[in-house]
Amino acid sequence: MRVHANENVQTMTDEMLIRRAQAGDSSAVVTLYERYKQRVYQYLYYRLGEAYLAEDLTTEVFIRVIRGLPQLREASPSLQAWIFQIARNLATDHLRRQRGRVHAPLDERLVDPGPTPEHFAELSVTFDQLRNALYQLTEDQREVVLLRFINGLSIEQVIQIMNKSESAIKNLQLRGLRSLNRILSRHQVVYE
Repeated sequence: MRVHANENVQTMTDEMLIRRAQAGDSSAVVTLYERYKQRVYQYLYYRLGEAYLAEDLTTEVFIRVIRGLPQLREASPSLQAWIFQIARNLATDHLRRQRGRVHAPLDERLVDPGPTPEHFAELSVTFDQLRNALYQLTEDQREVVLLRFINGLSIEQVIQIMNKSESAIKNLQLRGLRSLNRILSRHQVVYE
């Protein structure tokens, strides 16, 4: 595929970048990586609680993305959902192998300073409080809350990633947020 000098890969849609990456344009692959690496890292870090592990698995996610790009078709889930599905599967596999392992405390300096869920920001919930509260949810509730509010994915993308019905995702989200409200209110923090 020929690249025109005036084309800026930074402003291209995911679909355009996929087509260019499939045609061998390495700058399109780099742009996809740059576009999603921080969000994937943040998701894995919240999910696993270890910076080095989140870094390693983020690298593995993108190795699998690059390997899978040639087979990715338009009928596939959105690129973002596909990437987070890979990240979720790697995290789940790791957790299965590490059953019973104690998690390290969340280090506030390592978390992306970008926007976080408005409600949590307004509440001045510390990362430790949030992480501890998240780990009191069921695994599926925690997964939905992380994907929807920490990573900002749509309901449709979470449906694709978790392979559950829309009503199941919405119910998990509702129950998860209610549980977070109850847990955080015990610490005199109210989540609305």
